[in-house]
Amino acid sequence: MVQLTTVFGVASILIPSIRAHVVPPGMSLIQRDLGKTALLDNFDALDAEPDRQPPVVKGTATKWATGKYPQNCYDKAREAISDTDSRPKCQLRDLEIYDVTYEDCAGRDPWIVCRCSNAELTLQETVDGMSTLPPGARSNVLHTVTMNGFGGGGGYSDGNSIFCGGHPANTWFSHESMHCNDRDGFAFSNGDIWNQAIAADTCVPDAYSNNNPTEDFAQVGTYLNYDINGHKIDYTGKDASCMSHQLDAARTYLGDRLDKGTKCFNAPGSDGTVNGKRDERRNIIEKDPESDFDEILPHTPYTSHF
Repeated sequence: MVQLTTVFGVASILIPSIRAHVVPPGMSLIQRDLGKTALLDNFDALDAEPDRQPPVVKGTATKWATGKYPQNCYDKAREAISDTDSRPKCQLRDLEIYDVTYEDCAGRDPWIVCRCSNAELTLQETVDGMSTLPPGARSNVLHTVTMNGFGGGGGYSDGNSIFCGGHPANTWFSHESMHCNDRDGFAFSNGDIWNQAIAADTCVPDAYSNNNPTEDFAQVGTYLNYDINGHKIDYTGKDASCMSHQLDAARTYLGDRLDKGTKCFNAPGSDGTVNGKRDERRNIIEKDPESDFDEILPHTPYTSHF
């Protein structure tokens, strides 16, 4: 269970998932259909039984004082719901901000979870879902932002934080977190080592992996997380040796970030709301939660849906 506390003295399934990412400014990704055989149609089998998933680690969520919002959470909340619905995705009065700590990560600055009160993902599911990432891989995620999907759903990562609207499968947490571990503008998945590994193999983990090398890396990382930290993926009846070069390359690159017993660290991102003690944090919007947004940002659609 999530343990709720107060801060500053103020109390404050499974659906087949397809994921997308947002490219950091100034970066470009290799865009090509990899054209490989898909080992699996999708990752539904990985979440089909609870004992196939990496174990949940106990987390403690501490709610922020009302009226304080990290900039990227504030900006996501004030995006229009759609091109035809100019209402914000989340009213300020409904935007909840939490510091989250985990039992296996003593000493690390808290993660920040931003959640609209009408999000399909509960706080418990969000905290638990992130805990299925090993400490090292989890450490590279700055924020987790969850909103209502308004009848649909989608997810993405900007390379530092992960975002979703709707209710994704549990593998979503691992997939988007792997994008955050493909740091410096998804440099590894766009580099020679990864693309040579793809070229040397005859298959990729699933159909979605064929979209491009970056999505393939995130799926391979997810496959490894479940295989190493959950139940060995021997229940599909499929031989993964056809993607052995990708598995080896991702394992080597991620290193002990895939191991449950390693230590957490403060992410190297530049977001002052995470890297620093609470009273020193930057990029914080202070605003009356009962007020309206001064400006609604254009709708940013999820480029893929679940």
